[in-house]
Amino acid sequence: MSKKNTRRFQHEATTRPLGINNRADAQAEWWRYVSKQVIGACLLFPLALVTAVTLLVMLWRACKDMEFWQSREFIWFAIGGASWGLMWHLNVRPVTAYVFGHEMSHLVTARLFGGEIFDWKASASGGYVETNKSNTWITLAPYLLPFYTTIVLVAFGVLGLFVEMHEPVSLGRLHIVPALVFYYLVGLTWWFHATYTAKTIRLEQGDLTKNGEFFSMMLIFLFNTAVLMFMLLAASPSPALGLGEVAHCWWGVASDMLGWALPFL
Repeated sequence: MSKKNTRRFQHEATTRPLGINNRADAQAEWWRYVSKQVIGACLLFPLALVTAVTLLVMLWRACKDMEFWQSREFIWFAIGGASWGLMWHLNVRPVTAYVFGHEMSHLVTARLFGGEIFDWKASASGGYVETNKSNTWITLAPYLLPFYTTIVLVAFGVLGLFVEMHEPVSLGRLHIVPALVFYYLVGLTWWFHATYTAKTIRLEQGDLTKNGEFFSMMLIFLFNTAVLMFMLLAASPSPALGLGEVAHCWWGVASDMLGWALPFL
C-alpha cells in the first residue's frame, strides 16, 4: 500500500462512524449546525440584505450621474456576458470546464487550510475531491468565488506589471487593448459562474445541506453580491465611485434599515 493510501486509510478509520462511541461527536456536529443557522439568520441575512441594497443604490447612482452605461468598461463586460448568454442559448455548455473549476475550488481551498489531497476527479458526469480536511470554506468555495474569473484577475494583474493595459497592443494586423479584453473575459466568466451556480444550487447539493441550506445560501449571496460590487468599482470610469463612497453608502443603508426595523423589535 502506498504512503498516500495508508494515510487515507488511517484518516477514514479515525473518522468512520462508530455508533454509541461517536455520540459526543454527533452532538458537537449538531450544535455546529444549529450555530450556523443562527449566524445565518442573525448576521448573514442582515449583512446580505444591506449589501444588496447598497449595490442597487450604487448602480443607480453610477447609471444616473456618471453615464455608466456608456463606459467602455461596462460595454465590454456586457458583451462578455452576452457572449455567454448566446453560448447557453445555442446549447454550448462546457460542463466539464465547470466541474473542473468546481472541484479545483474545493482542492485549492483544502490545500490552503492545510488539507492533504488523496484523490480527485472532474468530468462531464461529475467529480469529487478526497481530502482529510473539511470546513465551511472548503465545501462552499466553488459557490463563493468565481474560479475562472479569479484566474482572469490574477493573469491580467500579472500582465499589467509588464504591459500598459489601456494602450493598444499590436498582434500582427490586430490592435488589442488589454483592458477591454480583461472586461470581456470577466463578463464571460462571471456569468458562466453565476449561471452554473444558480443551476447547481437548485439541485440537492451535499455542499449546501452539510452546512444548512439557509446558512449556505446567505453566505453565497453575500459573497457574490460583494463580488458584483467590486466589479462595479473596477468598471466605473469615475473616481467619484470609490471604496470610500461605497462604505459610506453601505453604512447609510444599514442605519436607515436599522431605524426602520427597531420599532418592530
